[in-house]
Amino acid sequence: MLTGVDVLRIGELDRLLRRPWFRAYAFAAEELDHAAACGPTRAREFLAGRFAAKEAVVKALGVGFGSGVRPHHVTVRRSTDGAPSAHLSGAAARIAARLRLQEMRVSIAHKDELVVATAVATQHPPPPPPATRRAVPHPQKEEGMSPQSTSPEVPPARTSAEEDPVTAFLRVRMAPHDAHYGGGLVDGARIMQLFGDLLTEITVRTDGDEGLLSQYSDVRFTAPVHPGDYLEATARLVRRTRLRRVVALEAHRVIAAGGADRASAAQLLAVPELVCRATATTVVPMGAASSRKEQRR
Repeated sequence: MLTGVDVLRIGELDRLLRRPWFRAYAFAAEELDHAAACGPTRAREFLAGRFAAKEAVVKALGVGFGSGVRPHHVTVRRSTDGAPSAHLSGAAARIAARLRLQEMRVSIAHKDELVVATAVATQHPPPPPPATRRAVPHPQKEEGMSPQSTSPEVPPARTSAEEDPVTAFLRVRMAPHDAHYGGGLVDGARIMQLFGDLLTEITVRTDGDEGLLSQYSDVRFTAPVHPGDYLEATARLVRRTRLRRVVALEAHRVIAAGGADRASAAQLLAVPELVCRATATTVVPMGAASSRKEQRR
């Protein structure tokens, strides 16, 4: 049994809930639709309770929101009896599958400005070990005839490492020379450079070759970046054809530079802030793809 608990003060989310990017990052569309049908006070309590439940669920999974799991990968719904339950998608669903989760129950409690959420997951029992056959002499051996081959023991089944998702990760601090615009804004091309390095790592992992970038699609810059900010950039292989590799890319700000009282101040963000998202397609040489395929055989 796996458990996770989270305690949240509702006011902690007030500033973030006013930002459209955070709502899209943290909540599923059905959760936002339900909140929109409520009054302002009830919507504030509802979304805070849902976010605390998401935090509790990822704690039960043994991960955090900075490890590929996003809050919208956990959707909290009401069952027929009114009790909340967690439904997982994306990276959260893949982790749950590896943990052999059978059920994820959620409890949400409100007390004034506090929300307490608990998640309890039950697991399927581990599969029995594969049966092995002992080598047994052929009966003809005992009768003085030529010995026959014996049956070898059956080796236990193995899980290929390629069943796990192929990912890459970078954490980089933006330098003063990265700022190219008024107000000390970092050039968006700097973030795309990080994405390019991640793409190279993905194709090196999958094909032993740097590959060739074919295209970017759906590039969205969602927040400004300044010198001194710490960014975490992640890449995940989402589709593979004979020569093409399609990769999902995201960059989040985890530390914001500057402060109201002094220029050297910085803030560790409780919730990473999405600053850019894109999808890229890269092409590997036919020889590299063929060689990698032969190695896997």
